[in-house]
Amino acid sequence: MAGLKDFPKFGALAGLKILDSGSNIAGPLGGGLLAECGATVIHFEGPKKPDNQRGWYGYPQNHRNQLSMVADIKSEEGRDIFLKLIQWADIWVESSKGGQYDRLGLSDEEIWKVNPKIAIVHVSGYGQTGDPSYVSRASYDAVGQAFSGYMSLNGTTEALKINPYLSDFACGLTTCWAMLACYVSTILTGKGESVDVAQYEALARIMDGRVMQFATDGVKVPRTGNKDGQAALFSFYTCKDKRTIFIGMTGAEVCKRGFPIIGLPVPGSGDPDFPEGFTGWLIDSPVGRRMEAAMEAYVAEHTMEEVEAVMQENQIPCQRVYELEDCISDPHWKARETITEWDDPMLGHVTGLGLINKFKNNPSKIWRGAPLFGMDNRDILRDLGYTDEEIDGLYAKGITNEFDRDTTIKRYRLKEVIPHMKDE
Repeated sequence: MAGLKDFPKFGALAGLKILDSGSNIAGPLGGGLLAECGATVIHFEGPKKPDNQRGWYGYPQNHRNQLSMVADIKSEEGRDIFLKLIQWADIWVESSKGGQYDRLGLSDEEIWKVNPKIAIVHVSGYGQTGDPSYVSRASYDAVGQAFSGYMSLNGTTEALKINPYLSDFACGLTTCWAMLACYVSTILTGKGESVDVAQYEALARIMDGRVMQFATDGVKVPRTGNKDGQAALFSFYTCKDKRTIFIGMTGAEVCKRGFPIIGLPVPGSGDPDFPEGFTGWLIDSPVGRRMEAAMEAYVAEHTMEEVEAVMQENQIPCQRVYELEDCISDPHWKARETITEWDDPMLGHVTGLGLINKFKNNPSKIWRGAPLFGMDNRDILRDLGYTDEEIDGLYAKGITNEFDRDTTIKRYRLKEVIPHMKDE
């Protein structure tokens, strides 16, 4: 267990205080990434509503380094605990249906009465404003993928959902920088700021120029599967041994080095299709089809390993599709500690994704696994000024709650679903 004063000082965000009352992925991922950089993050849950990711691998991966506080925000005592934590925090992030906290009487204006300088981050499927019939709708990852239009761009004959949870994680990453931008605003102005993050907009923002292309010129790129929808020689190709590899032969220097390999003339050597400075062309054009035909003919005569070796030797961007076993055994993944081990209160000793973004002077670290539900209640409440008797009373009234490891295992039937726990 740990309290507000027990968080070790490390990382680029040491001393930053975050209250996260979100659930699932889209909101909490932002706090999870910042916790790995040294921010003190409290995950706040209701006594009867543990986060939906609890009991599965996602929670231990996304909630490392955090503290757990459980209280019923709809009760007077739970609301008091919540507002004490608002007073303590620099950033508050929540994820729920649009307007949920307004309906609870906890609008931004009410929050700022308690802490005028707090940065507030609202994460929802459709945003806090807009058409009222949309704002209050529930959303999951597939909803964001479908509503953003992103799903319509992928697949072959029908729309394809991208796994795992692209919309959730894109939104979580957007939430991460929105949290920091909001916080920086409060530092610069001395006044609290609030930001509205919509899940579908986070995914729409990474659609590059597809929306502009259609909205401006009415051009709709068809679904092309593993073939790029726009650029020639920027796709996956099937080799002689039926194995596939991505090759990106675009850019002036890359074309100069790569075209002779696949039997095309060096740009600028006299062929009108490939003038000096040629960087690439549209796939659905005579020149693009000529380029694609040359690559298809080349890879059909060579194995994937042969193609990969030649492309790497000539510094042509390429990559065969890694299976997870390839990732875990790859020397570069190992050298960068992209895979690491740590102890988790629920799952025990685990191996998973390590720390991304390597800080030189203030490195991130994993100092604890994701907390069990309510694991830090007593320490946090004592740090907020509650006596042991008052804390016992909160438990007795059901205003707070916790699960020990045995309860967690039974509640989520972990011995049935987590292979390495079956013999415990």
